[in-house]
Amino acid sequence: MEELARLPARRAGRRKVGYPRFKKKGRSRDSFRLHHEIAKPGIRLATYRRLRLPKIGEVRLHDSGKCLARLIGRGDAVIQSVTVSRAGHRWYASVLAKVTVTLPTRPTARQVSAGKVGVDLGVKSLAVLSRPLVPGDDTTAFVPNPRHLRHAETRLTKAQRALSRTTKGSARREKARRRVARLHHEVSVRRAGQLHALTKLLTTTFSEVAVEDLNVAGMTRSARGTTERPGRRVRQKAGLNRAILDTSPGELRRQLTYKASWYGSKLLVLDRWYPSSKTCSACGWQNPRLTLADRTFHCGNCHLVIDRDLNAARNIAQQTHGAPHHPVAPGKGETQNARRATGRPPSPRAGRQEAQKREDTGPPGPVPPQRSDPLTSPPPEPPGQESAKSL
Repeated sequence: MEELARLPARRAGRRKVGYPRFKKKGRSRDSFRLHHEIAKPGIRLATYRRLRLPKIGEVRLHDSGKCLARLIGRGDAVIQSVTVSRAGHRWYASVLAKVTVTLPTRPTARQVSAGKVGVDLGVKSLAVLSRPLVPGDDTTAFVPNPRHLRHAETRLTKAQRALSRTTKGSARREKARRRVARLHHEVSVRRAGQLHALTKLLTTTFSEVAVEDLNVAGMTRSARGTTERPGRRVRQKAGLNRAILDTSPGELRRQLTYKASWYGSKLLVLDRWYPSSKTCSACGWQNPRLTLADRTFHCGNCHLVIDRDLNAARNIAQQTHGAPHHPVAPGKGETQNARRATGRPPSPRAGRQEAQKREDTGPPGPVPPQRSDPLTSPPPEPPGQESAKSL
C-alpha cells in the first residue's frame, strides 16, 4: 500500500492533481440539484408555465413546458431530477427525464436526395458547404460568421475596465462583476442559438455530414513562447485564437454527433492530417506553399480557380468514406473529440506538431497528387479559359 501511495497521480486534462475543492460562493457556479421519489413525484409541472420543486414551491418558467407535459401525459417520459443553475443574470432549471423515443434507422427520402455534404469550418465564414443549401443558389453554401464576441467587444471592454478599477470585496465590484457576467452570458446564448440552428439544418437536410477532425486546443495555443525562445507576432496570434474560439468548432461538432442519430443522418470525420486546403478538388494536384493569406486556390495542373474554403469543403466530402463517426474509440478508453489530439505523424519534430493544424502532403486517397513547384509551374491561362475549365 505504501508503494502504491508513492506513485504519481494522473488525471485527464491540464490541471494538476491536488486536494478537492468543494463548492463555495464566489468560486464555483451557483447551482444545486434536487431529486424525488418517482412513485411520489415532487418535481412536476403544475401548468405549462409553472414547475413545482420540492421545498421551494412553484416557479414560473420563461419557456413553455408543453412538450415535456405531453410526453409525461402519454407515459413516454419520467422525471428523474432537476438541476437549477445561474448563468449571468438568469436562472435555469434543467429537468432530467427518462424518455422513450424511437430513433430513425435510415435517412428520409429528402435527405437521400440531398446526399452528402462537406463542411469546412473557418473564421471568415462560419461554415462553407460543398453544396448549397438551396439548389441553384450558390450563396447559400457560405454560412456567414456572426462574430458575436466582436459585436460585444466595446461593451465588454468598458465593463471589464470598470471592474478592474474597483476594490476587492466591495459592493461596487460585485455590481461590476455581474455586469461583465451578463454580457458574456448574452454572447454565449447568441452563439449557442446560431450553432443549434446550423447543426439542425445540416442533419435534417443531408443524409451524410462530413467534417474535419480539428485539434482546437492546438490551433488556439498561445504563440508567446518561452524566455529563451520568445514567440513572434503574439498579439496577432491572440486575436486569431479569439476568432477561432468565437466560432466554437468543438461545440459544433459535438452537436452534430448527437443530432445525427436523432434525425437519421450520419457524421463522417476526415483525418486531421489530410491537406484539404492544399489539394485541388478536381484533379488532386497539391500546392504545398499555400498560406492562410491565400484565400483563392489556383490549381497549377487543371487551372481551376476556386475559393479556398469551398475547395476544402469539396475535398472533405470526397475523401470521407466508411462507417459513421463514434465519439469514443472502441477498446482504447479514450474520447475522440475536437479538442483531443490522439495521434501525430512520425517525424523528428513530432513533439511540436500539435500546436497547429498541419496538413500532410501524402497521397490524398483515390486520386494521387501531382505535386509541383508553383513558382516553376506554367502561368495560368486567360480568364475566359480558366472559367470554362473550372466548370
